Amino acid sequence: MYLSIAMAMVGAMMFGLDQGNFGNVQTFRRFRDEWCAHLYGNTTTCSKEHAEENKEWENTFVMWGATLITIGAAVGALVLAPWIAKVHGRRPCIAVGGAICFVGCLMASYLSYNNQWIFFIGRFATGFGVGVSCFALPVYNAEISTPSIRGATGSLFQLNVVIGGFVACLITLLNQHWRFGMMLPGFAGGILGCVMPFLPESPRWMMEAKNSFEAGRKELEKVRSGDVTEEAQNMWTEIKNEAEVEQVSYQELICGDANLRKRVLIACTLVLGQQATGVNAFLGYAATIFKQCGIDSPLQFNVMFNFVMFFGCLAGLLLVDSRFGGRKCQLLVATTIMGPPLVLAGFMLSYIKGHDDAAMQDAQQGLLQLANKITMFCVIIYGVGFQFAWGTVPWIYPAEIFSMSEKEKAVSIAVCLNYVANAAVVIITPFLMTASTPATLWFFGALNCLNFFFRLVLCEGNQGRATGRHSSSFR
Repeated sequence: MYLSIAMAMVGAMMFGLDQGNFGNVQTFRRFRDEWCAHLYGNTTTCSKEHAEENKEWENTFVMWGATLITIGAAVGALVLAPWIAKVHGRRPCIAVGGAICFVGCLMASYLSYNNQWIFFIGRFATGFGVGVSCFALPVYNAEISTPSIRGATGSLFQLNVVIGGFVACLITLLNQHWRFGMMLPGFAGGILGCVMPFLPESPRWMMEAKNSFEAGRKELEKVRSGDVTEEAQNMWTEIKNEAEVEQVSYQELICGDANLRKRVLIACTLVLGQQATGVNAFLGYAATIFKQCGIDSPLQFNVMFNFVMFFGCLAGLLLVDSRFGGRKCQLLVATTIMGPPLVLAGFMLSYIKGHDDAAMQDAQQGLLQLANKITMFCVIIYGVGFQFAWGTVPWIYPAEIFSMSEKEKAVSIAVCLNYVANAAVVIITPFLMTASTPATLWFFGALNCLNFFFRLVLCEGNQGRATGRHSSSFR
């Protein structure tokens, strides 16, 4: 069971690799020579010193390069993934997504031939594959793991995203060959496409799709030790009961009974809240935003930023199924340590920009250095807080609160909405930073504070893991 889930979660690493690579690759000299110097300026306006001031480059090519992957992921999660997952199974859905991602990365790197439209199509295809795989990952985990560890194994999704982001940052720091950097998610996708056909299928899907108790029991035996008859029989009984209920439509999800509407609302606001934290502004424009935050070595700081986030994710993984943590509790704690640091970092950065004068006295220079260190510390605390809960819970929770008749369409809406919101953040961030970098930090800091009150009001209680169609409260 652990091996199957761990291998499937390479799909999440695929997503993390793309989050970590493009933020660095866009700053490489050879990447700018390939895509900027002949299309959006010249060697001077596309140089390291002036590229950030080249708004046509930043707000067109870089923005679309970062945005198309999220748009592709949204389309893949909504259009293709539900059909493959329902008709052919969770395992093929994950594998097909990996294969599409591999092809997309090839188009955006070694097969782009200095044609920006091939590059953009490759970015879209990369995201499309990521969306297809990531749709099925939380469903596969929820149906193959035991309920007592479902939250912890589901947290492996975000853990692999973090690991992928860190690996991408480290590789692109040490090897600044832009084509190899753009290919990193494709390597993970290729592994996924090769490995998934040899892993067990979801026992629950086998029973439902094949209408065979024995087929599901055989798959369950592959991921359990001992006698699985009782668990398989309970699963079969639940499927038979649910078979009497027709698959809900998208209209019924939105206009159905109050309990269903509330669970859809929780799933959707969770993924919107995840993007409102602003983490993808930092990941998508890492080198640029860290440089504007006054950090002298943005690429090195990005590696440290992604490395430290790993420990926040690990802490969240260990606590999510324990009596000391839980879904709602961790979200509230995480939001508390995310919003205020960003607001403080905004004030520190505003002070730095207002007093950055080489002729200042030594005492004032010391204050600037202190403000710079406080800014870096606040950004790191923010990253740890995100991974403690917001990076994990919005991925595992939607797959837990819907029945089989609701799950495919409900999860597809949540995953699609996640990537649409991600694209919105990526699109508006360059304009926010152009207007004011301190205001950008204040903006996302304020959204994190709103997240706290929204979670507090919307989510009921802090007990009882969501496991069925009538559950609507967070543990």
